[in-house]
Amino acid sequence: MIAVDLRPEAEALASVAGRAPSLHNAQPWAFRVYRDAVEVHLDGERLLPVADPTARQAHLGLGAAVFLLRLALAGRGHLVRTVLRPDPAVPTLAARLTVVGLREPTGEQRLLLAAVPRRRTVRTPFRPGDVPATQRVRWREHAEAEAAGLRWVEAPGERLGVAALVAAAERRQQHDPAYLAELAHWTDPVLLADGVGVPPSAFGVTTAAGHAAEFPLRDFAGSRDTDRQRHLGPAEAHPVVAVLETGDDRPEDWLRGGQALARVLLAATDDGYAASYLNQPLRQQLRDELRLAGWPQAVLRLGRPVGVPPPAAPRRPPADTLLPTVE
Repeated sequence: MIAVDLRPEAEALASVAGRAPSLHNAQPWAFRVYRDAVEVHLDGERLLPVADPTARQAHLGLGAAVFLLRLALAGRGHLVRTVLRPDPAVPTLAARLTVVGLREPTGEQRLLLAAVPRRRTVRTPFRPGDVPATQRVRWREHAEAEAAGLRWVEAPGERLGVAALVAAAERRQQHDPAYLAELAHWTDPVLLADGVGVPPSAFGVTTAAGHAAEFPLRDFAGSRDTDRQRHLGPAEAHPVVAVLETGDDRPEDWLRGGQALARVLLAATDDGYAASYLNQPLRQQLRDELRLAGWPQAVLRLGRPVGVPPPAAPRRPPADTLLPTVE
């Protein structure tokens, strides 16, 4: 029996895991901390039924939180066993992380953990230029370590096809009243004051500048005039684009994809790069366009930010993400 008690560290662990990326920064997670284990639960009140009707992207966020929690526990010298969806009778239970021993964190774990507070979703321009092969290989290996893949979109024909799918998805959403109403909710100042949602400082370049690029950027403003609070742009003309894919498309795969996503983003942060997400096109069409063996889970725009990155997105107080523990 391992002498460990994680309960006094509950808020510190939740603080690290709570920095994970999630759709519209909804933060759809809740944590239950036991003496020797931590559970990650889906918070059903933080779902986006219009933008994410199957809760797939919510599970990507949960998976990202699982990975950050793994790092936080490793940084404290804990060897952890992670089981995804361990109890079918509890559908909200996404993962259980159990301490099974003691082990010093690896150098790689230390680097990724140190990158957690520096990671940002950056929708402002990136510097022109490619991502060197060394970084591409390293980031792909990080994805593969989490049972996922990272597919670079490079060939002119592929880029043209994927860009068209991204643009079509953006147009469809911007003409959907239900989507715009949901977006307005998650960008509302009242909600932002509670530590969730997307603030204007994170909207990125203005709408006109964002849509002038090869890959149009998502418009978080909807019909509101927020351009005076945003970067005038333009976005870089030809961004570096990659698709994160998983072998299958079940909730377990979404959770694995979220862990891979978090790991890739932190590796990129450690290398001085940042990422944002391109509007998710219809995934079957994207899969066909790139002839993927697996399923696309995220379309990433990667590069080195121009100027100072935006401030960190708001976060809920860690105590608000903790569920009561019954031993």
